[in-house]
Amino acid sequence: MKFFGWMVLLLWTQAMVHAVDFTNRGSVTLTGGVSGLFDSERNPVVMLDYRFANQWRGLRPWLGLSWATDGAVYAGGGAVYTFPTFDGILNFSAGFGPGYYERHQGPDLGSHLEFLSFAEVAYRLLGEHRIVLRLAHVSNGGITQRNPGTELLMLGYAMPLP
Repeated sequence: MKFFGWMVLLLWTQAMVHAVDFTNRGSVTLTGGVSGLFDSERNPVVMLDYRFANQWRGLRPWLGLSWATDGAVYAGGGAVYTFPTFDGILNFSAGFGPGYYERHQGPDLGSHLEFLSFAEVAYRLLGEHRIVLRLAHVSNGGITQRNPGTELLMLGYAMPLP
């Protein structure tokens, strides 16, 4: 019975190590999807973001750059929190941060200063690589009179850095 207890402890420890390993390394994520999810005009969009290895109480800094086919560009950064899970197979994250928005032919969101907030679920593949499904919202938070905001739905791939 002692052997069984030690084996359970060893397996649980390994599961917890794998569950937090991804959040202790920097990572790069490439996502693609659609902007204007609930709007009349939708445009394909791609986003590349980097998540730093350093964290404070579970919060990690991130930087992101996105481009839509209508020419809209968003560059920003902020903090992301990944909720720990026991098995580490699925991760749930939420993030928020300010950024610079240039509309070109894209929607007029009311300001160059826009905030990106997102929620995502990530499924772990081999080697700590992940498939990511992200729902995001871009808005100026009411700092200007015009504040329509827009939503993005994206699917992507995240890989840890060495």
